[in-house]
Amino acid sequence: MIIIINGGFSLKQKHFFVIIILVVLMSVISACSSRGDGNEANAPSPTAAENQTPEAAPDTHEESFTKIVKAPLGDVEIPQNPQRIVTDGYLPELLVLGVKPVGSTGFELENKVIQDQIEGIQSTGERSLEVILSLEPDLIVTWTSDMAILEQYQKIAPTLSVPYGYFNSIHETIGFLGDALNKKAEGEEWLAGLDQTVAEARAELEGIVEPESTFALMGVFVVDSGFYIYGDGGYRGGEAIYTHLKLTPPRKQLEEMIGKEQYRQISYEVVDEYAGDYIFIDQGAMISEVWGNNEGVWKSLDAVKNNRVMPLDPDLFWGNDPISLKLQIKEIVRMLKENASQA
Repeated sequence: MIIIINGGFSLKQKHFFVIIILVVLMSVISACSSRGDGNEANAPSPTAAENQTPEAAPDTHEESFTKIVKAPLGDVEIPQNPQRIVTDGYLPELLVLGVKPVGSTGFELENKVIQDQIEGIQSTGERSLEVILSLEPDLIVTWTSDMAILEQYQKIAPTLSVPYGYFNSIHETIGFLGDALNKKAEGEEWLAGLDQTVAEARAELEGIVEPESTFALMGVFVVDSGFYIYGDGGYRGGEAIYTHLKLTPPRKQLEEMIGKEQYRQISYEVVDEYAGDYIFIDQGAMISEVWGNNEGVWKSLDAVKNNRVMPLDPDLFWGNDPISLKLQIKEIVRMLKENASQA
């Protein structure tokens, strides 16, 4: 509203008009204010959800981001679905579960049977804490039980320790890791494939290997040049030969080692007590170097004289992991079939 007061009025009249104008303006303002108050009173009240602050909002996300695993060294809280795992001892096991870690020890990365699966995995050398820290893991999976090492790992990330040899079979190991890492289905599928491989391998050996035949597992250890016999553990294919293929060990080895000892150093004087109808030999080319003039003892063994000695490929049979195990089973069958064809 625009009001213009022109000339022609006395000063007293002008004052009167100003007063009238002020009264009118105040009436207009008061009316507007009353209408505004009425609109707010009639407006719908905000809902309870609108009144809540972000902090007070209920948490509808019920899924937990962590879980408790009953591990060999005690309960440990780990991520439900870890995305950046560093492993120290279980690289092949993780790979068969479909898990590709961000880091692994240099020793494991040298495993010949997994070279086509390790692209992008960073080497942590010999447990370099600096490298492990730089990889920002959300979980460390290790086979060490050394508390000094575990304490260092735990400062970096939750640590799941399964000490070497804690489980007695590959089924137990894969089963545990599969459950812990939410890869149970993948683990069961892989184990079913292993069982199928074993069944087919044993079927192939029927008619080739006589039930009463015995099989020794021996070798020269390059580190100390000692001569060793091996049991049904993870050394030199013992698990594949005795546990899965069910080949019979010599009597003395059966009584003293199977299920009891994984390896034992022996002298050449008693080697014939542990020799079988067949011998799987590791690093056999070193026997003449180790035994020298006593090499004749080796040559006098029935298995040697009858050409029933089968050398083991160290790149394959030094591996103690699920991928190597499956390949070892197939290779043992191949060697026995080849040996039988030459008899």
